[in-house]
Amino acid sequence: MEGLLYFIEIVGIISFSAAGAMIAIDEETDLFGVLILSLVTCFGGGLMRDVIVGEGLPALFSMHLELIICASTSLVIFIAAALFKREYVREEQTVNKINNVLDALGIGVFTATGTAMYISHGPLVSIVAGTFSAVGGGLLRDIILRNVPFILKKRVYAVAVIFGASLYYVFETYVLSSVENSGVISTVICLATVFVIRMCATRFKWNIPKAIIFSQIEDTQDSSKSQK
Repeated sequence: MEGLLYFIEIVGIISFSAAGAMIAIDEETDLFGVLILSLVTCFGGGLMRDVIVGEGLPALFSMHLELIICASTSLVIFIAAALFKREYVREEQTVNKINNVLDALGIGVFTATGTAMYISHGPLVSIVAGTFSAVGGGLLRDIILRNVPFILKKRVYAVAVIFGASLYYVFETYVLSSVENSGVISTVICLATVFVIRMCATRFKWNIPKAIIFSQIEDTQDSSKSQK
């Protein structure tokens, strides 16, 4: 079962790496930029997590194979985009949909793995660790690109992660505490929950309430002026 957990983690790394590379390409960064932003998206959250709540050297510095997989994935995405420029641009909506699915998979996996690493520290620390693992990399990437971070504007993003991390903690600590290989079951539940919430939020346009949506007010004012 340890092998299955590691396989799920690799799926998350590939998903996050590809999502980060696609966003970097969309921002017209060069090859170095694509590699760096892919690495930041994939491992930035874990680095933040270990610096804030961890002890000793961050886990990133011992993840040699994972770093190679991340870099290789981003390189493949870059080469594919470079070879098929027109097709890539023409199918931008499809690329964005793929990016959204990969991102949802990535945050689901990293929510579970981050929460699991610090579950012995109690609910608050483990849920915070899982949340940082999932959204921290995207936060750093968006700051580097000087964009408003996804977690502050994208539909039910951080909320889905917090809910998934909470479920992982509850199942692993209380519901499945006496079950063999409970970690795999808790991981699948967490991953599936986060992924389904993100996909439903995209499909049904779920949003956290905002005080003011300025574009709607401006559209209403422009419409009123045109009628006059």
